[in-house]
Amino acid sequence: MSEQLPPPERPYPLDHEGRIARLEGIVEQIDARLGRIEIKIDANRELLETKIDANRESLETKIDANRESLETKIDRLYRWMIPLQLTTILAIAGLAFKAFSG
Repeated sequence: MSEQLPPPERPYPLDHEGRIARLEGIVEQIDARLGRIEIKIDANRELLETKIDANRESLETKIDANRESLETKIDRLYRWMIPLQLTTILAIAGLAFKAFSG
């Protein structure tokens, strides 16, 4: 009373040549796809390197401009600080002289 089930159908023939040919086709497709991916990656890498170089140059220009601006401000403050320090020293010396000569 037990019935025999038919064997499952296979989607490809069991001969090795057919299976190998099918696998070779798949490998060729994968190789072509990987080649296209490599080309895209190389193009994107070159684009990114170009953008990075442009950003680096822009940042270096801004940094140089800021450095020059800061140097100008420091020079201006330095020119004011020396006379103020000398004036302060002379004032203290004058007060000390007046206090002790007195």
